[in-house]
Amino acid sequence: MIYFLKALYSFLLPPGIFILLLLLAAAAFLRFNRKAALFIGGSALLLYALSTPAWADAVMGGLERRYAPPPSIEGDAYVVLGGGSLSGVPSPAGEGQLSGPTLQRVVTAVQLYARKPLPIVFSGGQVYAASGNEGHLAKRMLIELGIPEEQILVDDTSRNTQENARNTQAILTKQRLNEPVLITSAFHMARAVKHFEAQGVDVIPYPTDFRTRLSGPPRAFTQLWTPQAGALENLSVAMKEYLGMLQ
Repeated sequence: MIYFLKALYSFLLPPGIFILLLLLAAAAFLRFNRKAALFIGGSALLLYALSTPAWADAVMGGLERRYAPPPSIEGDAYVVLGGGSLSGVPSPAGEGQLSGPTLQRVVTAVQLYARKPLPIVFSGGQVYAASGNEGHLAKRMLIELGIPEEQILVDDTSRNTQENARNTQAILTKQRLNEPVLITSAFHMARAVKHFEAQGVDVIPYPTDFRTRLSGPPRAFTQLWTPQAGALENLSVAMKEYLGMLQ
């Protein structure tokens, strides 16, 4: 029963409800405009396919399987890339918070630091007026999580991955750090590595914030083949990364 209810909910919430409405519209048009009915019905099927985890996982997995975390840490610094933040919201440490992906990257750096203390370089600025300054918020979070302030280096001006790589390269050169461990979301790692290589920086990829499972039993049928907003978001994120790698 629980799986039936979950499948039912997926068609009562977006994007499932829009798929049903499009199918109903296609059925209505079928009586007097067959071409319009076929177009609307085709649009419904396309939206359904794009919003199923089966399709989204395949596209996202193509990015996330490119790199795996190394079994041991051999570098001389941790480089953490920002992935979003929000201003104007409360937090225990003060105003503003990191987005989920950014926080996961920061936590990964803290976990690795506990195993092997190395300087942490965080790169990320303020992209929009409504977003917080990622560098400032990340430094505050790192200190809250026990990282000594003198071990934290911040680039708080970068607005995209290209600027992350360029500004981080300057920090690494100044600090004479040559083997950075690059920490970012698994779906973002391929694009990040490309930009760092363009700056002449050889990184040790350490992906985190995975969105697809890399091993274990497959998802249940209702998980894979019912429309979900999260799947549509993952597909959009993956397509953005593929487009970004064309730059």
